[in-house]
Amino acid sequence: MHLRTFRDENQSGHLDLVGEGEHPWTVDLVVVTTVAVLVIGFVSALLIHLV
Repeated sequence: MHLRTFRDENQSGHLDLVGEGEHPWTVDLVVVTTVAVLVIGFVSALLIHLV
């Protein structure tokens, strides 16, 4: 795995995590961060509701 930075045609910067091997894959780190925040928020709200 390695990080790849690049600029698109609108000059917006992107930071991707790229997997190597037989079937390469990429994950946008903004999506990963957003999902992590949403999951943590959901779990926190659930725990507060249960307590």
